[in-house]
Amino acid sequence: MEAISNVITQLNNFVWADPIIFLILLSSIYLTIRLGFVQVRNIRHQVHLLFNTSSSDAGISPFATFCTVVGYRVGTANVAGVAVGVWSGGPGAIFWMMVTSILGTAISYAECSLGQVYKIKQDGEYRGGAYYYIQNGLGWKVPALIYAMLTLVCVPILTVAPHANSITTGFQNSLGIPLWVSGLIAAILLFIVISGGIKRIAATATYIVPVMTLGFALMTLVILVSNLGEIPGVLGTIITSAFGTNAIYGGMLGSAVLWGVKRSVNSSGAGMGEAVPAASATECAHPGVQGLVNSFSVFIDLSVCLCTGLIILLTDCFNVKSPDGTVLHIGQGSAIMAEQAAQDAAGIVWTQEGVATILPSIGSILIAVFLFFFAFTTVLNYYYQGETAIAYLLRKKTLKTRRVCIWALRFVMPLVFFFFAIQTSASSFAAGELGVGLMVWFNVIILLIMSNTVIKVYKDYRSQYKSGKEPVFNPQKLGIKNADLWMDINKDRLTETEQAQESKTS
Repeated sequence: MEAISNVITQLNNFVWADPIIFLILLSSIYLTIRLGFVQVRNIRHQVHLLFNTSSSDAGISPFATFCTVVGYRVGTANVAGVAVGVWSGGPGAIFWMMVTSILGTAISYAECSLGQVYKIKQDGEYRGGAYYYIQNGLGWKVPALIYAMLTLVCVPILTVAPHANSITTGFQNSLGIPLWVSGLIAAILLFIVISGGIKRIAATATYIVPVMTLGFALMTLVILVSNLGEIPGVLGTIITSAFGTNAIYGGMLGSAVLWGVKRSVNSSGAGMGEAVPAASATECAHPGVQGLVNSFSVFIDLSVCLCTGLIILLTDCFNVKSPDGTVLHIGQGSAIMAEQAAQDAAGIVWTQEGVATILPSIGSILIAVFLFFFAFTTVLNYYYQGETAIAYLLRKKTLKTRRVCIWALRFVMPLVFFFFAIQTSASSFAAGELGVGLMVWFNVIILLIMSNTVIKVYKDYRSQYKSGKEPVFNPQKLGIKNADLWMDINKDRLTETEQAQESKTS
């Protein structure tokens, strides 16, 4: 295992070198400008769209999709991952995580709207993913096949690692439960939910996500109120560290940017194409709906990351290591922080210890429970991405063949989850980051190539909405090929529009 872990770590360092940082930041800025700052100009409308509960036998509602995507975005990276970023990038990594997430909302819009444009209907369900818009939008069959295979290997296999490990570590630290016990229970629950497909996954997320997100926010509020006097100083430390002017962390500017971007992408998943399958499964009249709804989910993800960062900094339950390996800061909020520094460890323990300083009897347990739900709903979405990739790869096979392979994944994934649940934190995070990095390289470049289609669809949505109409997608009118499913989805709506126009002219 040590040899495998070393190989994974080396590959991860290669994939996450400086070029990927420039790719993510520059692509985010480019799409933000071309989409007219979609992150901030549509917030009110995005909130309105969330409460659309329409669904069908083929697709789930926008709200169910939103909860599913938030469940995927808000996961281990929001709690344990923030600690990893601070350990290697200093407090300034939190600032760059926020900036990257806000800019990355434009990438999320692009991939989710494209997923809707080129979705198909297969076995009575809507299916979509990056591989569909690569093949149907660009006509590139081989790259689409490669990306589907990457999705199948990286998402339900590699990226499961940090979530599985954080769940078991959290319960071991708070309740002393052995890793294998909590890992086994979680694996069984995972199988129960994923065996019901997207409908059961969406229903589970709809119940869990609102409760867990609000609960975590309330807990953070308690920490903030208890440390009001420390807030200005902590915010100042984050800002000065982010720009290399802090007396202690001034030499970590490069690491702060690197780890801020890395943890942002691992947290929100914007650019990976991870949210696309769930977004594509939605019943709606225009791809712009899902682009706006699911890009808004990044703000929920960002909020939870910020909450975690404030908790560990306000309670001084954080450590910082410089790029040369020197430990620059060991938190005084808990005696465990010295042990964490000596072990070169960072993760959920920091957040647990931070909350325990204010809520000593239940703080650690609360974080373990929150993280369980955060990580669990994320893994549910990871499964669905694997299922969708299988459906694409076997689209020319029989329904029976697809179902057999999908059920194979339903049995294999809980076993993989259990395997990573009992591994070390370092190897788990490296495996997850490697999977994310490989998919980001591939998908973001494709999004840039297809950006003109993204802009065309967005402008069509905006023009219809501003004219007071319910936006209805007509790909033929926009000159978009291989999106014929929409002519069937919107058949009645388009007929009504044509009749209304004819009555006006007559």
